[in-house]
Amino acid sequence: MNTIVRSLRGLGYASVAFVLMACSDVPTALAPLHDYQTRIANTLARETIEYQSVSVPQLPDVRELRVEVPRVSVSLLDSWRLDQCAAGQLIAQRNSALGKLEGGLTRYFFDRRLTQAIASCIEDLELSGEAALASRLQKAYTEKLATLPASKQLAIATDDALRHTLRVAATSHKTADDDAFAAALAAFDPLLAVLTASATDATAIDEQQLEQALEHLHQTDYLPKLWRTLHELDTYLIQLEPLLNDLPTAAGCTSAGRPERAEVLHTVFLKFFIQRVQPQLAGFTRQGYEVNERLQQLTKVTEQAALQDYLQQLQTLTQRLNQRSRAHVQPWQDFFTACGFKPG
Repeated sequence: MNTIVRSLRGLGYASVAFVLMACSDVPTALAPLHDYQTRIANTLARETIEYQSVSVPQLPDVRELRVEVPRVSVSLLDSWRLDQCAAGQLIAQRNSALGKLEGGLTRYFFDRRLTQAIASCIEDLELSGEAALASRLQKAYTEKLATLPASKQLAIATDDALRHTLRVAATSHKTADDDAFAAALAAFDPLLAVLTASATDATAIDEQQLEQALEHLHQTDYLPKLWRTLHELDTYLIQLEPLLNDLPTAAGCTSAGRPERAEVLHTVFLKFFIQRVQPQLAGFTRQGYEVNERLQQLTKVTEQAALQDYLQQLQTLTQRLNQRSRAHVQPWQDFFTACGFKPG
């Protein structure tokens, strides 16, 4: 009973500091860690460690990723004669005012559809005896097909929704929201389906599905905030390392008996790290590894070194946090052994 009383009294020592923390400028994701470290610092009569922001990975500017896509045209006379083909309708759509405004993945999706429609039109023209027109259209098809790789790279570099998704947000998450995360991944997948499919193969994604996915990604901040959260948690765990230096000695477990502050620290670890911090770290790490599978797919279809490097930096955020979380527990394992506490 006395042990419990001492532990609760020790936890109370940090109450004033915790109230002050609630009013300080602590990033959202770091509140559980800040609370936890404040209690440790107070118990050990050490200075609390305020979070110091560190620069985040920067998505390459569009200017660094610009790609030139050669223009392919069909004569006005020939385009009139293609009215019966799907290609003719798509050419007219592209030449419209709205068609000229299309960009990013929407434009690349359209270019693929147009290329496939031209191939189908050539077959129809050959069957109907329009060999001369089919021959001219074959030339346009060959040229258009050759532009699709560049068109894909331009789409990856410039698409507004994709860039919004990949950019690190200014704020972080408080908790891992699995429903919002699943919705973001579900919107990410149609983009990858378009980008990873062969230029001549039809995807299982239609235009409406693509547009809905792009709209969702443009409006949600879940993944951008996830990048920020992973970054901040990893950074803060690094900054907290000095707090746990020689923890057994600081707890007073190098001599006979187990001092009160060791009991307090034991309670802090179980109540505030194991019950609050660790589940938060695990939730975000799990989401990070899951979305990394998508980032790996995107990296494979990206040819620009600057963007490949950035995507690798995003993937590394999860790996680093996982390693840092494991390393953070090591001093506590030493503490448990030196102070005679049993795990669990």
